[in-house]
Amino acid sequence: MHRASHWKQSLRSLLLVPLVAGLVPGCDAGEAPPEPAAPPSPTRTRAVALDTAPTPKQIILEPEADTYVWSSQSGTNYGTSTSLTVDRSYGEIYLRFNLSGIPAGAHIASVMLQALAYDGYANGGDGSVYAHLVPDDTWSETGMTWANRPAVAGGDLGSWWLWYGTARPAPLQVGLNFDPKLTAPVQQALDSDQRISLRLKSPGYKTVYRSREHTVASERPQLIVNYFEPDDPQVTSDLQVVALYPMADAQVLAASPNTNSGTAMGLTVDRTAAETFLRFGLGSVPSNAQVVAVSLVATSYDGSAYDGADGNVYTRLVSDDTWSETGIIWNNRPSASSEDFGSWLLWNRNGQYTTQAGVNSSPKLVAPVQEALGSDGRISFRLDSPGYRTLYHSREYTNTEVRWPQLLVSYFVPPPCPVSNASTPTQVVLEAEADTYVSARQPQSNLGTSDLVLSPDEEAYLRFDLSGIPAGARVASVMLKALAYDGYANGGDGSVYAHLVPDDSWSELGMTWANRPAVSGDALGSWWLWYNNVDTLQVGLNFDPKLKAPVQQALDSDQRISLRLRSPGYKTVYRSREYAIASERPQLIVNYFEPTDPWVTSELQAVALSPVADAQVQKSNPNANAGSSMNLTVDRADAETFLRFNLGAIPATARVASVVLVTTSPGSENSEGVDGNVYTRLVSDDAWSETGITWNNRPSSSSCELGSWQFPTRAVPYTTQAGINASPKLVAPVQQALYSDGMISLRLDSAGSRSLYHSREYNNTDVRWPRLLVYYTVPTSTP
Repeated sequence: MHRASHWKQSLRSLLLVPLVAGLVPGCDAGEAPPEPAAPPSPTRTRAVALDTAPTPKQIILEPEADTYVWSSQSGTNYGTSTSLTVDRSYGEIYLRFNLSGIPAGAHIASVMLQALAYDGYANGGDGSVYAHLVPDDTWSETGMTWANRPAVAGGDLGSWWLWYGTARPAPLQVGLNFDPKLTAPVQQALDSDQRISLRLKSPGYKTVYRSREHTVASERPQLIVNYFEPDDPQVTSDLQVVALYPMADAQVLAASPNTNSGTAMGLTVDRTAAETFLRFGLGSVPSNAQVVAVSLVATSYDGSAYDGADGNVYTRLVSDDTWSETGIIWNNRPSASSEDFGSWLLWNRNGQYTTQAGVNSSPKLVAPVQEALGSDGRISFRLDSPGYRTLYHSREYTNTEVRWPQLLVSYFVPPPCPVSNASTPTQVVLEAEADTYVSARQPQSNLGTSDLVLSPDEEAYLRFDLSGIPAGARVASVMLKALAYDGYANGGDGSVYAHLVPDDSWSELGMTWANRPAVSGDALGSWWLWYNNVDTLQVGLNFDPKLKAPVQQALDSDQRISLRLRSPGYKTVYRSREYAIASERPQLIVNYFEPTDPWVTSELQAVALSPVADAQVQKSNPNANAGSSMNLTVDRADAETFLRFNLGAIPATARVASVVLVTTSPGSENSEGVDGNVYTRLVSDDAWSETGITWNNRPSSSSCELGSWQFPTRAVPYTTQAGINASPKLVAPVQQALYSDGMISLRLDSAGSRSLYHSREYNNTDVRWPRLLVYYTVPTSTP
């Protein structure tokens, strides 16, 4: 047994394995199977794309025991022979592999069984070599005979097909069984005694193979297993595998640029002279499947290797799936990607091999297959090589379909996303109907048409009209927002506090410092912005749950609410309602439930939760912990953020109606043409440690996204803005966590943007910490 080294996997781009079957001399071309009609474009459920394609590990196992048995010598053991023979009802081969080199709990992605034949004869009938499971692994290599051979169980686990005539010397041919039916028994064996035994038998042909006693290790039988580690965060369940035949394949020839070869039994790749096109339908893969591994396999029956040339056969993506198998020619062939999606390398000269297999299992294949699965359900590839010539069997090959090209797709179907019965609140964004500021330095002056200035000597007043919200509505959440563009941190407490102004009768054009109305009660929350002689745009956002009650009371009375803004220490200057760009004016953002909503029948209670743990992890520094950092980072494929909240402040019997996740970002950037959303995902394992979590040990998260936010791209970027996720998808997991351990963990990630956030370790002010706002009712108990 030996593992394929990492460099060897990279060099081969996965498997460089010779494959099945030989060319039968003199076979006539049969009827080509018709190309299926293009199906109507279905509505497909798109799975969430993984952050990066997971890369399975590979192990290549030699048998720990192999032998063959012979019916006419029923008491003879052949366990030390350097050859293994199958021959109709006379000879059978037995192989046993030790799987203990694969970690317990690993998830098997794909399995291939390989043996090298060097002799044989096609006696007639079914020449396939079938593999069957042998449940009893206790047989002895040096003790087994025909008379005491163990029984097999179940149907066949796939096959290969090799043809030998009378010509000698006989060519080398590799039998490769890559049937997905091998995966389940290998997974089961790994999860039990870590041994698997297989029997090989052919009803019609004789073939002779190298055994594990052969002197050349690379020519011995092999079980090639691709698997994902037990703690792989992206693969958390056992996998299903499907083998897909092409729905269309054809070669195009530069020497015959207007000739179609779509009905030929062969496919050619030959430097600048020939290319091959393949199209696969993904209809047998569930549309919501999460693809984790893909292998493209083609069976070669001839070829020529040229010294000093790049002989790799490259797989390239063809974006246009409309090409016709019976219409494609060199002159109208569709274009392909310049980027390759993996390759294989086959060496052949002077007919040494009459059967080999090209196998491309590059992780780069995963993303385009996932994308095609979520769109039209079809994917096309082009095969080309700059330096070698190789010939392959097409889907028109009539002797056996196991020699057709195949696309092996390994996937799992994620569990359904949690769904809540809770209603979705309606949101209204209100601009101020009046705003002004007053200055102690100008006590008699009205500044109602100016921008809004806050400082220890200056206060701003805002009034909002709530009449657009239906009478009797239940307010779920309230956020007060203003855009600052200038200021200075004078020292002291720089928070901007909001207070209720009970008197709504003040005039925007009449208010002064001298006649300003009084405030009442405690502060209704705050925000904190910092300036130091550099003019930048910063969003002040007050999302304190204390805002909700006075807004509800105002809605139930005169439908007006007035607020005063003031800072004891800092100066900040904000856009007013008179500013030309509407989106930069002050806003009151109110989420509410309709008066007739059956889910919310009483006034909502609210709680704002700070994380009990938060940390960023970075792929570029995979073993480093950043749990004590004041920052949290989301950065495309390189950085993710984890948050854990304790729901203990919410009554265990509460019925959650609305949830809002809020973060404060001091900076962000988006990549052009890429999804810049920052997604929230559920992390089922709450046991991760803030001071121990790293990229390499981070817990897995659900593929279900629970909402997102996206920061706008501006010529003048914001230096403070808020990421707000108020998706109804957050309700169900919070409700479930409340009923279980009272903890909920979330992951933040983005495919196309980088953004920074303040963590719970940020020491200037805790209003910049992440917050989970939970709005709920407590049902009245029924006597």
